[in-house]
Amino acid sequence: MAFRIGIDIGGTFTDFTVVDDNGAVTLWKEDSTPEHPVQAIERGLAAVADSLNTGLAEFLQGVDLFVHGSTIATNAVIQRSGPRIGLLCTEGFRDIIHLRDGFKPERFNIHLRHPVEFVDRYLRLGVRERIDHEGAVTETLSEDDVRKAAGHFRDEDVAAVAIAFLWSIVNPDHERRAAEILAEELPGTKVILSSEVLPEIREWERTSASVLSAYILPGIDAYLRKLEALLEDAGFSRAPLIMQINGGCASVEEILRRPVFALASGPAAAPAAALHYARNIDATNMISVDMGGTSFDVCLIRDGRAGMSRTIQIEQQPIGVAGVEVHSVGAGGGSIAWIDSGGALRVGPRSAGAKPGPACYGLGGSEATVTDANVVLGYLEPEAFLGGRRALRRDLAERAVMEHVAEPLGVDLARAAAGIIEVVDAGMVDAIRAVSIERGIDPRGFMLVAGGGAGGLHAARLARKLGMKQLLVPQEAGTYCAFGMTVTDVRHDHSEPLHTLTSTAEPAAINALFDRLERQARQRLIDDGFSPEQITIERSVDARYPNQVHELTLAIESPPPYGHNELRAIEHSFHREHEQRFTYALTELPIECLHWRITAIGRMPIAAHDPRPLESDVDGQPASGRVGERDACVAGEGQISFAIHRAGELGPNAVIDGPAILQAPTTTVLLMRGDRLHVQADRSYLIDIGAN
Repeated sequence: MAFRIGIDIGGTFTDFTVVDDNGAVTLWKEDSTPEHPVQAIERGLAAVADSLNTGLAEFLQGVDLFVHGSTIATNAVIQRSGPRIGLLCTEGFRDIIHLRDGFKPERFNIHLRHPVEFVDRYLRLGVRERIDHEGAVTETLSEDDVRKAAGHFRDEDVAAVAIAFLWSIVNPDHERRAAEILAEELPGTKVILSSEVLPEIREWERTSASVLSAYILPGIDAYLRKLEALLEDAGFSRAPLIMQINGGCASVEEILRRPVFALASGPAAAPAAALHYARNIDATNMISVDMGGTSFDVCLIRDGRAGMSRTIQIEQQPIGVAGVEVHSVGAGGGSIAWIDSGGALRVGPRSAGAKPGPACYGLGGSEATVTDANVVLGYLEPEAFLGGRRALRRDLAERAVMEHVAEPLGVDLARAAAGIIEVVDAGMVDAIRAVSIERGIDPRGFMLVAGGGAGGLHAARLARKLGMKQLLVPQEAGTYCAFGMTVTDVRHDHSEPLHTLTSTAEPAAINALFDRLERQARQRLIDDGFSPEQITIERSVDARYPNQVHELTLAIESPPPYGHNELRAIEHSFHREHEQRFTYALTELPIECLHWRITAIGRMPIAAHDPRPLESDVDGQPASGRVGERDACVAGEGQISFAIHRAGELGPNAVIDGPAILQAPTTTVLLMRGDRLHVQADRSYLIDIGAN
């Protein structure tokens, strides 16, 4: 039996999804171990192997695909827990990361503090060298300056150095020679080249991406080496793949060459999961949400494509590279409820995490969380949590909500718990509005796809508040991003600058550029084990009207070679796209092209879904899995009776009308009055909001 496995490390749980070559899915959630993340992976793999009635070595020998996403890199940046690093730059330009692009993020906020840089000024060293915009050397690299800088870095015990010279994007020779000198002078110190991380114009973005890469490289290098050692010792003979911010995955070596791609790698897998389910229901416009223990992640998918952005920032620093546009807020099952100085109820962004976790876990947590509120209201069955592996303490949940919310506000227990849910729901609705309504997109024409262990409990209410008519909760919702990793493709992004106007462009130069990039991209995928038939190449260009500040990334649909007619077609596509986005087009003007891009995709074979036999009741109807009923509190209605259904006993084509609660080992789905759930052939749950 061959397996694919996806592993996603979250703030509360580490999720595992295993898909065999028949499409059967095994899900597992293990408590995250933030201090030693590999421990959770080791325990989870052993538990998964045990659930499949096999040994760990035998299980891993059958794994064809191992994809992993984690928050290691993101947490290092957010928590400022990375090591001391250095920056080597062109003399006179060491303050580029302080001066930024000259704009304040909030230009009218006089109290706004300047973001703290990730490398101290005394560790930002300039060296004499200069290359002009055409790649010509106007001042030879001073190797003495580089060696002197290396001595300073050695004295300050830096763990990594970013090298970012002016115009290295057109001639990287000085950066490469400086890296050779640093390797001689500072053996063991990590070195990052801006010409490899982000070979594009805009000095601040390129320097920032390089600095962030250097900042996270030592940590993720140590972690990924431990992961490789764990897998090798356990009998896994293949190389693991790492989820990237661009929605694809790449080898460990590729990630270590451009570490910035490891930022936000976990949430970037969610759109791949949503698009996989969409194939079965012919949906192209979706809003994917993932509510885990710590955060709520939202991504808009339009016309079958997830939104991508090159303006993503983390801790007010641009990452530069293209990433899946995921909007995140601090709203999860572990988000803590608190009363602010004005006496108002707030929820998050602080989370109880994996340890101690919500009060109801009984692991020492005492503050009220969203999970505690769901237990108090009766939505979560204490004995069914994680398939019965952990019994939740209702008494501890009630005590936490009473002490931290009900008593300070002077309300009863049920109203306090309902208030927590209302507040966290409002924050999540705002997050969905941010990627839709605030961008002129009406969410009522989109399907909501809800993942995460806590997503199914809240999604129906969120859809109702936004006027959305359909909700899809996958069978694998509890390990949503981990499942996305099993169906994602390997992806490498390559770009090269070639500044030209379409009216004066030389087609031969463009064709030569694409030929270089494509040969390089194809070879990397072949090295990753893909056959030529599995490789897809997508082309695009960053373009703008002359003298504009910002550009659009425009897909080029036709393959090369390109001539003057093809350049006119690119012009027309740009005018059309510009008018669609900004309501006007300057069709009399040529187009200014900056960067030409190649995205090389290694297509993974799609496993068929599990064709489990249809279960039926004695009357021949699909099994409903109903196991009883339970009273739960609904805001504005008080205690009402909910039918309880067990997900594992539901047959395809089954229909459930709300109010009802569907209990699965890794998630719970809440149907409000009027909602109707249809079980799909792939065991996902399609819910019509207010249909009944």
